[in-house]
Amino acid sequence: MAEKKRLLQILDLIKMLPRTNCKECGYPTCMAFATHVLREGVIPGKCPYSESEDLAFIEQSLVDQGADSAYPEHLFSARKFVQGKIKDYDFSLDADKIGARLVDDKDGPYLIVNLCERLYRVDKEQVAPLDGGEHDLWEHILLYNYVAEAGGRALTGNWVPMESLPGSLAKRKVFVSGCEEKIATAYSGHPELLRKALKELKADFPDLESNAEVAAVFYPLPKIPFQLLFWDADLEDGFSAQVKILFDETVLDYLDIESLVFLGENCAQRFEGLRS
Repeated sequence: MAEKKRLLQILDLIKMLPRTNCKECGYPTCMAFATHVLREGVIPGKCPYSESEDLAFIEQSLVDQGADSAYPEHLFSARKFVQGKIKDYDFSLDADKIGARLVDDKDGPYLIVNLCERLYRVDKEQVAPLDGGEHDLWEHILLYNYVAEAGGRALTGNWVPMESLPGSLAKRKVFVSGCEEKIATAYSGHPELLRKALKELKADFPDLESNAEVAAVFYPLPKIPFQLLFWDADLEDGFSAQVKILFDETVLDYLDIESLVFLGENCAQRFEGLRS
């Protein structure tokens, strides 16, 4: 079997750029420029400070990988679609509704949104984490959808399971396997580590009426709280560890059901990273 080639990644490009955010390429940051080179076909030579050897390597890599991409084409189409939904939004009117911070600088207004305790810059052209680290195209779509929904009712504090949400029937199984089961497996036998991870995510530990060994509330997005309940494995009785996630009943005012499933998967990845 032929070895699968490694595709050029955003961080590969970033390492070969000056990382001064000089804006002479036409983009606000080196991260934004690298993203557009790799994802949108922008000519890498637009950076006036690229070393000739690095530039040649980037250009040849892009030729070699051809039509291949780190992400399927439908994800780019999805991002373009949801970007179109916010093109006429007034960020100053929507920021408070979704718990985002509005910044208005000389390049125009943008939002800063907290996703699982990682801050992202969201404007009408791009999404990028403020820490400059690697990010996923799914996160772009998730955050654009969150902004596009523009909020709704105030949170009520009434908790509901996913199966009670309209349109969730086809998504429930995916949410269980991609979120709840992954967290349960990662922390089976280690509830103390789960509590530590939850504290990293700024969780509260209210006195809930539950027999769960760990019960906490955290906010993966500013207006979307998750109530997490964890029951550890009982090897004598043959029970595996279990996690149940509940939502405020207003959750679909802030995010569509498919994006909510991905938010759960993103949380699971974050918990797995905190466990290692």
